[in-house]
Amino acid sequence: MENPHEQQQSFLLARIVANINKLNQSMTELNNKLENVNKYNGDIALIGHMWSAYDDSVRIHIENTKNYPNQYKIRQTMKE
Repeated sequence: MENPHEQQQSFLLARIVANINKLNQSMTELNNKLENVNKYNGDIALIGHMWSAYDDSVRIHIENTKNYPNQYKIRQTMKE
């Protein structure tokens, strides 16, 4: 004696499996895109750190050569 709901249950199970496979593919694609975003963000962060270090070096150099007040005066006259 066959179960009357067996065919319906098999169909639903097949749909669930197909949807899980699609979800798995979507999650894999999302993970790949997030890895790319993280890579680019890491590059941007590195550039930011390099720029900050360069800015600090320039400021130290200007202060050490005592040109900082002269540079400030030049900038003030340029604004006027």
